[in-house]
Amino acid sequence: MSLARKAEKGGPVELPPVTAPSLEGLSVTVPAPEPISAQQIQARFQELARAYATERMRSRTEPIAWGDEVLVNIAGYSNGRLIPFSVRADAWITLAPAPLLPGLYEELVGHMPGENVLVNITLGEDYPIEALRGQLARFAVQLQAAREVTYPDPSSPEFLKAFGRGNTVEAATRAVLKELEEMTVRLLQLRAQEMVLDEVAARTQVDIPEALVDEEVRRRWGSSEGRAVTDLKFTVKQQEESLQTWLSDEPTRDAVRQRLRIALALGAICTRDGVTLTPAKVQEVIQAEATSLGVPLAQASAALREDPQQYARIEQVAWHLMAVSYVMSKAQVHFAGA
Repeated sequence: MSLARKAEKGGPVELPPVTAPSLEGLSVTVPAPEPISAQQIQARFQELARAYATERMRSRTEPIAWGDEVLVNIAGYSNGRLIPFSVRADAWITLAPAPLLPGLYEELVGHMPGENVLVNITLGEDYPIEALRGQLARFAVQLQAAREVTYPDPSSPEFLKAFGRGNTVEAATRAVLKELEEMTVRLLQLRAQEMVLDEVAARTQVDIPEALVDEEVRRRWGSSEGRAVTDLKFTVKQQEESLQTWLSDEPTRDAVRQRLRIALALGAICTRDGVTLTPAKVQEVIQAEATSLGVPLAQASAALREDPQQYARIEQVAWHLMAVSYVMSKAQVHFAGA
């Protein structure tokens, strides 16, 4: 069994005792969002128009151009060590400005599909890992394939008809703005949920063992970057190094501690208040899974019944959603500026 599979599978863990926190006076105020900018509208318009663009695969002797979509395997190194979260396998990227990785994608222009490229850059000042901001880094990039993408004329009647958001560019742009506003509302609702759960976590008195944090980080690594380093045939030593970068990353450990604290709190609250998982909630999650996979509900249900591990995952998701809904029903949520 690969290191990633072992990590993802996990091992036995002992959960610490926890007392359910009070939900009395649970109240949060969600900050007002920033106004939607013209750049955001343009970017969303472009993103939606991508489905109507034409593609042409570049040959092995044709240079890659700015704006192309490129299929890559990629890994980054800094100070002689693998950069956490930098490894990706079989990832399509668009050659466009990347502020966190200044100069990386620009250096791929002019190379041929099939080449291996080493690129030296200085990581951006907003790079997610604070200790690496402004640091020199080297990225090893395997250019597997590239495709030229040609977007339709946004003012053409054929595109506007297919786009389905109005008969003029102005009307289509207004429709995209409305969709962005609806997305903002959904994001605010998610932000409210995050804030409520953070408050519940702050009220929860429990000591999270470091061994439990280690186990959860391993599982996260195994289901993400661990798979990538396995697919890219990294040596066992390199895979261990990748895992260790995750285990030693404090923001990752803090995020895992918070997730564990919230999960323990939700479990204790449900036990105290007699909240139990219902078949209807499980069916709701199965329906969502079937829809995302594009298969009939009956087929998805039958497949899950034959795979106890996957069914347990569905039950876990359903339980979490039910517990969160119960807690949200006890909270007062205010939206600034509403």
